[in-house]
Amino acid sequence: MSSAFMERWLKRKAPDDANNVGNSLQQDANVTFHPMPSAPKDINWEEEIQFDPGKRKEISAYHPNLRETVRRKYLVNGPCQPRTLNFPSIRIGDKNRRFNPEWFDEFGNWLEYSESTHRAYCFVCFLFRDPTKKEAGYKSFVLDGWNSWHNKERLKEHVGGVNSLHNIAKKKCEDLLHKAQHIDVALHKQLETSKNAYFVRLNGAIDTARLLLKQGLPFRGHDESNTSYNRGNYREVYDCLAKHDAALAKALTVDAADNSLLVSPDIQKDIIKCFADEILHSILEDIGQDVFCLLVDESRDVSYKEQMAVVLRYVDKSGVVKESFVGIVHVKDTTAANLKSCIDSLFAKLKLSLKQVRGQGYDGASNMRGAFNGLQSLIMRENSSAYYVHCFAHQLQLVVVAVARKHTGIAEFFNKISTLLNVVGGSTKRRDMIRYINLNEVSKAMGCGLLNTGTGLNQEQCLQRPGDTRWSSHYKSLRSLVNLFQTIIKVLEYVEKEDKDGKARGILVYFQSFEFVFYLHLMLTILTITNTLSTALQRKDQDIVNAVNCVRSTRNHLDRARREEWEKVLDEVYEFCDKHDISKLEMDEAYIDPTKPRKKTGITNKHHFQVDCFNEILDWLLQELDSRFNETSSQLLVCSAAFNPRDSFHDFNVDSLISLAKLYPNDFDHVELRDLNAELFLYIDDVRGDDRFANINTIVELSQKMVATRKHLTYSLVYRLLKLVLVLPVATATVERIFSAMKTVKTKLRNRMGDDYMNHCLICNVEKEKMLKVTNEAVVDRFKKIGNRKY
Repeated sequence: MSSAFMERWLKRKAPDDANNVGNSLQQDANVTFHPMPSAPKDINWEEEIQFDPGKRKEISAYHPNLRETVRRKYLVNGPCQPRTLNFPSIRIGDKNRRFNPEWFDEFGNWLEYSESTHRAYCFVCFLFRDPTKKEAGYKSFVLDGWNSWHNKERLKEHVGGVNSLHNIAKKKCEDLLHKAQHIDVALHKQLETSKNAYFVRLNGAIDTARLLLKQGLPFRGHDESNTSYNRGNYREVYDCLAKHDAALAKALTVDAADNSLLVSPDIQKDIIKCFADEILHSILEDIGQDVFCLLVDESRDVSYKEQMAVVLRYVDKSGVVKESFVGIVHVKDTTAANLKSCIDSLFAKLKLSLKQVRGQGYDGASNMRGAFNGLQSLIMRENSSAYYVHCFAHQLQLVVVAVARKHTGIAEFFNKISTLLNVVGGSTKRRDMIRYINLNEVSKAMGCGLLNTGTGLNQEQCLQRPGDTRWSSHYKSLRSLVNLFQTIIKVLEYVEKEDKDGKARGILVYFQSFEFVFYLHLMLTILTITNTLSTALQRKDQDIVNAVNCVRSTRNHLDRARREEWEKVLDEVYEFCDKHDISKLEMDEAYIDPTKPRKKTGITNKHHFQVDCFNEILDWLLQELDSRFNETSSQLLVCSAAFNPRDSFHDFNVDSLISLAKLYPNDFDHVELRDLNAELFLYIDDVRGDDRFANINTIVELSQKMVATRKHLTYSLVYRLLKLVLVLPVATATVERIFSAMKTVKTKLRNRMGDDYMNHCLICNVEKEKMLKVTNEAVVDRFKKIGNRKY
């Protein structure tokens, strides 16, 4: 282009004179530049990343350096799709319309629903839609939400063509998770040595985290500086690995700046989250679209937060009953409505539905069990097949507690034991005396050949306080009391003499009485029987049919003990009295009431101890068992017993199993009920004639054998019904174990753990077996997705 042509259109500007130049420089000097503030470092991501789309901040509201991190965190969580929510209706025209949860299946990768605004939103447009281009549904699907429930076509219009703004945003989401598309990867194509060193360090960090999570140990240290002698478990174990792993030690010297050593608190939390997500993925993959039972309990942690633990009971693809922990949720209050809301939120995150629930198990607290307002009632309103079964182990404990409070003599007996624990266990000096005296007694007995020796025998023992809420605690308390009786008497004599303790004198007199010895052996006889049942009920793979049989067997055993074991108990009492020089009572003599020694009772010792104590206590115990375990007579459990495979399927009954199937209308329609009836006859002829099913005693074994022999495919309807019985809950022991783990993970020194952090640590610690199966490669893949990594 010639200069003449240019001058026709552009006018040449005269050069500035010296004054103008000076003025210009002076004006530039007066201009104030405001550099962009740096991104905030201390961010509470638990509050920032809202699952509910109606509560989120726009992406543009975040610092530019944080937007990719925010998008990644949202992409890992996925769209909010609360399928089990009771969607409210609105009036549109002359009809009531509401959101259809089936739209989640059709538009599942982007459609989400807000529980707070009750409107639908677009997940991908929220993440990547250009806010300057507000046309084509930006306002409806990003800002305000969409609720034109009568116009489903609007959803398809929003998606648009290949080059629509929605599809452009969707493509950006896919590119963000696809590492090869990132520009930083292209810019950081460094030496292969540097890349390999990075992944060696990452694998070292993963191995370190795996060990600490398995053991439930804290990660951080009070002082993690290079001059500290204890930089926390994570740094110390990581350094120890490097000392014994030449490859890791070398990798720490190759391009290992402070930001790629993989030891920062955020990196640690990301690795823990990756482990927890992989474990949950494994559990949810096992469940799939199958049915499961919901086990819930709540407890307070060390920082006085009310925590609700959720366990799912299901049958895996091998026919094995599993109880898996899927999360712990901080609940602001423990009303049934709030617990239900928290479960809905957790299920939405896990992509589970309340429609899959076929059983509920709680500990019997009123806010969970209540017939009208309890959690089980709220869930059954949405799913009538989610039958509630009271925790059997908890009911058994209530039986023991009820009897301990009902009979005056037994109530005094346990009160005296509590007083003993306060007196003897109240000081370190007295506890040490118990240990020292017991050690001498054991050594003397071993020297005389009265005790056997061997690994695990003759361990140090201590007294245990019986607790109303601790299963088997009464039994363990009495066992330790029998074993340490002589030691306890010596300590009480010392306390009475040296410390002038009046309580010790009263306890000493009572503990050396015939009445105490009788109650001790009577309750020990009873609790030995019930403890066997309690232990059986706490098994993870226990099934409801076998549990009912165990309860019935225990009741029969107690009834037989009432009729036949009086003489046996009396002989044990006399033998104990002879061993410890305690005065015995003759059963034919007149009974003297210790509280009113001058008043004649008109009965013999035998009448008092056999009729008023032995028979009466066992009668009350049997009545309590019948009252507490009234569910065992319900139609659900009676019909379930027809699956019992014992004695060549002696209890098998087609009519009972058809009645059972009718209790699950969501699982069997009229046609399937008819087919099930025919299939049951074929099934029973087949399994009775198959030697592989000859020695099966429980329905858990039956389920596994059906899968192993492929009969679960041949008799698919029978197996479906069998799984419904298997998922029915027996006890909440698994949930109780989670709270025990919580006390290990969240201690007084770790009382400031965030809720999400504690949840991830607990999932890994409780589900150890699944965590150990998680490969480093799987963790690395997730680790890449949840943050902007170097490689």
